[in-house]
Amino acid sequence: MDGNSNLVMSYTNNDDGTNGGVNTLDITQTCDETSTAPTTGALTSTGAFSFATTQTSSYACPIFTFNALIQFVQEFKYIFGTIFILIGLFLAFLGRKLFSAALFIVAAIIVTGLILIIFYSTFLSDNTESWVSWLVVSLSILVGLVCGFLLTKVEKIGGALLAGWGGFVLGVTLNETVFYLANSSVLFWCVNVGFAVVFALLGFIFFNPAVILATSFIGAYMTMRGIGIMAGGFPNEYVLINEIQSGAIDNIDPVFYAYLAGIVIMTIVCYIVQMKMFKKMEEHEKHPYNKLN
Repeated sequence: MDGNSNLVMSYTNNDDGTNGGVNTLDITQTCDETSTAPTTGALTSTGAFSFATTQTSSYACPIFTFNALIQFVQEFKYIFGTIFILIGLFLAFLGRKLFSAALFIVAAIIVTGLILIIFYSTFLSDNTESWVSWLVVSLSILVGLVCGFLLTKVEKIGGALLAGWGGFVLGVTLNETVFYLANSSVLFWCVNVGFAVVFALLGFIFFNPAVILATSFIGAYMTMRGIGIMAGGFPNEYVLINEIQSGAIDNIDPVFYAYLAGIVIMTIVCYIVQMKMFKKMEEHEKHPYNKLN
């Protein structure tokens, strides 16, 4: 309307016998995060039997917003879903045995994800062409691979980072499971960051057990997330935080709890498998500084 993209509720009475013609009323919703009580504008005539008005309040602010990055992933969901599943299975079963490769992949994912979030939250819009999105993804992956390679040279720190990411993912899972009921975005971030810091410290002190547990859990989560990208029912964290901030969320899709059960079972199975592999490893391979010997 008037060259702007607005959310408009349009009411129509198709009874030609009412007042001699079709009656319409368009109500333009305008977002104002500081306004709790809706403010209704003046009613204006836009035609013989057509009228328009406006409503301004925080209730008109977007809640279920999918930004350009999420739209891009959804457009190519089978590609991204398959990638998530393959990486998840590798981390879940071989995270400690092939620790350098696992650390390389995790570091690359983290760096790539951060770059994409920064790019898409700044100058890339919802209308970004697919080739531009793929170019940004490719360059982000390239930078992520370089950072991943550099991090493999300091495996002790890398192990702490990997465990920290596992803690962050655990925090996200708990928010999607129960903490969302508090409707607090502050709690959302405190839980995620708090778990990340605690697990990073544990990963630095108890290197091997922490790495095995973290890779088992991260791998299980990524596997289920990959399935969720393709099949649906796994809530997106970006949308979840918007729903929490608005106070609109009151329940989670029940299908998510099937994914949660899958994450728990897969984590336990993979942890047991990795522990058996770890016990069979040579002693020098178990040490985080084995490459320095």
